[in-house]
Amino acid sequence: MPLSPALRGLECVQCAARFPVGDHPRGCPACDAAGRNANLFCVYDDTTPPADRQPYLDTPALGEGNTPLLRLPWLPGVSVKNEAANPTGSHKDRFAATVVAHAAASGYERVAISSSGNAGLALAAYAAAAGLRCTVAGYTRLPEPVRAWLADLGAELRLFDTDAERVRLVRELAARPDTLAVSNTAEPFVGCHPVGIEGYKRIAWEIAGQAAEEVRHVVVPTSRGDLAWGVYRGFADLSGVPMPRLHLVEPFPRLAAVLGGAPVGGHFPGDSGRLSSIGGHTTTVQAHRAVTLSGGSAVVVSSDAAGEWYARLCGRGHVWEPSSVTVFAAYERLRAEGVIGEGEHTVLVATSHFFKGL
Repeated sequence: MPLSPALRGLECVQCAARFPVGDHPRGCPACDAAGRNANLFCVYDDTTPPADRQPYLDTPALGEGNTPLLRLPWLPGVSVKNEAANPTGSHKDRFAATVVAHAAASGYERVAISSSGNAGLALAAYAAAAGLRCTVAGYTRLPEPVRAWLADLGAELRLFDTDAERVRLVRELAARPDTLAVSNTAEPFVGCHPVGIEGYKRIAWEIAGQAAEEVRHVVVPTSRGDLAWGVYRGFADLSGVPMPRLHLVEPFPRLAAVLGGAPVGGHFPGDSGRLSSIGGHTTTVQAHRAVTLSGGSAVVVSSDAAGEWYARLCGRGHVWEPSSVTVFAAYERLRAEGVIGEGEHTVLVATSHFFKGL
């Protein structure tokens, strides 16, 4: 799995410092040294065609990607990008395929991640496909079926009560020369490995190819902003395709607080309820940039509001997890507030199905 010759290096989303391609579990070294926190992203030769703007053109493939763009006749003007159709049931497969390719090409024997479920399952599956070991640092509340499936995939599962304990383990593993830590070890988090985030760009490329009309808005569930930043970067690659406004959905004000003037590195207390896939008490520079550079917004959807939409969608046969259906509640609010106008084609990204119990 050779590194793409078009890849020129990594750039900081905050200070624009450039670095050679490498592994930086605390994010941008320059920002880290200055007491800030920000992630890096991949930079390519300007002449590189969009389809080749990936760090690895050959990745361990289990059938990820090319997920359907669904039109719902009962919700005019809306399409749903159904990422639950990926092999392990979530968008995380795109990240896992790309970052595991990087781990294998770089000579690592193990990958490690701090995960609430979806990312751990995806990484375990793709690590197994590439012949790598995988360690997942999870919460003690992780559902029993997920624990069993991780074991079936050969992953080592370590369970902890707190986020700090999970991060401590990943930090220890990141110090080992045989292990690639694909989730971040900074405090606060900056996002996951930038090479893996490149896998999410394909969502934007697929939407642009599948949509029969111009997409004006994209609504995405968010925690650290990996998915949103990847989608933003994907649309930015496409010359001649207008950048849609990205609306990031969270269970309580984090990014919304930052857009209101709070520091991006702050801690924001709140209860995510059943929305564990988008939980966490911090936000990131990359999430902020995805919103501001696209002219989008942050939308707060509570666990209760998501639960109402979850019931409505189940009643129509849809099997998306509660964190995924936040995009429907967010769309309803954005329409009511006039942020999304009549007839403006909107894509809702449904990230995972509910069969894992997350």
